[in-house]
Amino acid sequence: MRCITLWLLVVLLMPKGSHYGYESVFFVHADTDSVVVEGDLLRGQQEGGEFVQYVVGNVRVTLEGTKVTSSRAIRNVTRRTTTFTGDVVLVDNGDTLRTDSLHYEEELEIGYATGNVQLSDGEVVAMAPMGTHYVEERRAVFPQGLLLKDSISVLTGEAGVYQIEDKVADLTGNVIMESENAELTSDSLTHYRDFAISLARGSVLYLAVSGEDSTWIASERVERNAEDSLSIVRGDPLLVHFERDSLSVDTLIIGAGAFRIQESKEVFSLEAMRDVRVWKTSFAARADSVVYDRSEDGQRESAWFYGQPLIWTDDIQLTGDTVGVVMTEGAIDSLFIRGNAFVAEEDSLTKRINQMRGKGLVGTFQGDSLRVFRVGPNAEAIYYSNNEDGESNGALEASADEIYMQIVGDSRRTIGFSLDVQGKRYPESLLPDTLMLDGLRWEPTLKPMRERLLSNPLLSKLRWNR
Repeated sequence: MRCITLWLLVVLLMPKGSHYGYESVFFVHADTDSVVVEGDLLRGQQEGGEFVQYVVGNVRVTLEGTKVTSSRAIRNVTRRTTTFTGDVVLVDNGDTLRTDSLHYEEELEIGYATGNVQLSDGEVVAMAPMGTHYVEERRAVFPQGLLLKDSISVLTGEAGVYQIEDKVADLTGNVIMESENAELTSDSLTHYRDFAISLARGSVLYLAVSGEDSTWIASERVERNAEDSLSIVRGDPLLVHFERDSLSVDTLIIGAGAFRIQESKEVFSLEAMRDVRVWKTSFAARADSVVYDRSEDGQRESAWFYGQPLIWTDDIQLTGDTVGVVMTEGAIDSLFIRGNAFVAEEDSLTKRINQMRGKGLVGTFQGDSLRVFRVGPNAEAIYYSNNEDGESNGALEASADEIYMQIVGDSRRTIGFSLDVQGKRYPESLLPDTLMLDGLRWEPTLKPMRERLLSNPLLSKLRWNR
């Protein structure tokens, strides 16, 4: 603690007025620095071996590059601390701090602000009930809540730290980040303003809204680059997309180990990796990875599945090296399989598996009433038939350059062959015990279900009606 004899008091400008004090004074520290104190009324006195100044009205204090104004101030000259109250404004190196009360430590260059705290650098505003401003470090700490607002987004959290020089904000506790048509909540978040990059961690929920449509993403970690509209989502994320019209709601659900999401005005593109599960109103799928694209108006969607994909449309299972699905207005328009195409369908009465295989497949759909699958080249089929009473009456095993299956409605099946057909008809009495094409992979238990996907605990906070 410095002795009062280290200070030289020089009275400037105005003589003593009717009050016991001076309108403007200049204090010079004998060793290190200078402090200018101005106000309408100033009174100085010894208190317990320390020299204390009381300044009232239009207070202006300059400490090297830091300037503070307020309605009142109490300055302990000996300890080199000042407490400002009433419309406090601190300006330092382009930063402006506003608050109801400020206690400033001159040697440490630390300001303790309380009440309606606002910190701004001209581009961003930080608001909080209280905060500590480390002037030299250009860092502010807000232990009782923080709201950070810039031209792109608004962030709130139960606590936060803002690195003014680096323009980096760290928020913790029920963090919410809001931007145009989007909202993200998480346990903690780091926002790099210069790069428009945000890193959210712990119970992350992201909501994007476009017209009547909405997309939810739940995960444990999201890295988002707003400038490039790119998001990397980790921690077994789940995406839920609702597409609404005047009559219905079409739902798409995707679960995976990680997502890479690229958004633009023309298309929404998602790459999902590791144990991908997809459920949509018109089909379900499972694969190692998928690339999904949706047009801006939502009218056209496509998905390509890689790594031993399994696709289900109604009760038909399709597999192959690569499977592509094209959708129009939420319904499947066409389906493609490249390499080792296989179609399998269980007969609801006999539980036998109708099978087709070939090098590739093209499927076309017309609503719910007509589906046609063309398999080839090098196509093979095993098709079980029933009589008019629904009883089994044998099977057909055949091969051709191309085989097609046409499904009308829920039950009517027609199978046809191109030229060079070879085959054999088995009556029920001579049907082999095992009649199976090579490559059959019948996995009904792996089919993703809506309820199972939505049981993810991260979805417990979603504000929508399941």
